Amino acid sequence: MTTTDWHAHLWPHAYLDLLEAHGQGPLPQRGVPQGGDGPAMLSLRLRQMDACGIDRQVLNAATLYPALPSPEDEARAARLANESLAAATGAHPDRFAFLGLLPLSGVAESLRELGHLMDRLGALGVVLPASWHGAPALDPRYTPLYEALDERRATVLYHPTGRHAGPSLSDPSVLAWSVGAIAEQTTVVLDWLQAGMSYHHPRIRPIVARAGGACFLLDPDTVRGVAASTLCFDSHTHGGTAALGLAVHHAGPDRLVLGSDYPFVRDAHLRTAVRGFREATGR
Repeated sequence: MTTTDWHAHLWPHAYLDLLEAHGQGPLPQRGVPQGGDGPAMLSLRLRQMDACGIDRQVLNAATLYPALPSPEDEARAARLANESLAAATGAHPDRFAFLGLLPLSGVAESLRELGHLMDRLGALGVVLPASWHGAPALDPRYTPLYEALDERRATVLYHPTGRHAGPSLSDPSVLAWSVGAIAEQTTVVLDWLQAGMSYHHPRIRPIVARAGGACFLLDPDTVRGVAASTLCFDSHTHGGTAALGLAVHHAGPDRLVLGSDYPFVRDAHLRTAVRGFREATGR
């Protein structure tokens, strides 16, 4: 059985350069080891995959969604990111695939880029933020985009953006990812159910990162709704086996996919993540 890691980051250097040239930065992704698209970085990535028994990684450039002065600028940035991801994938097509970025400030621009990245570049789908510029990822204005994703049977990975979690005595940067990200993913799940997305767009394969946040801790009716939906969940929980167990119990092991969050999770931590996924799902 092929082991695919559906939550793995890669940030092309050319894309980082373009964003910073347009004033989007500073970009902390530059300092993440093993996150670049150079040949040496790809070779190191492959060695780590081999050591952990990962056959394929599906690459994405979240959370670096283009946030530039105009939809046209964002479209150019997304195009560069997607073509760079396609080039990295093409260097090792048996080991890598990718999910593209969209210029979400413009729906028309997003539709054009979706056609390019899936129909021409061979992407499996897209990675979307839980929200963008104050609007949820499932805002009705994106309905044409979801119709196009459904038509293409696209995979959609919902990834948190690290929003502030609210007033606290704790460090806001820590709260954004330890608490805020969980809230973001839980909200995506609830919005998906509220909008009836599994009924209206049954051919989309939605994957919610971080095991769906806290969705399996909600009221029983909501948990049953999640179980009856088409939602899938990745296994990235920073080692939280209880969260994986809840996802498997309520949604079933076939609805859980491996998600490592590489290169944030690497080396011995990557091996632990893969082992935890296998133990939880029996795969």
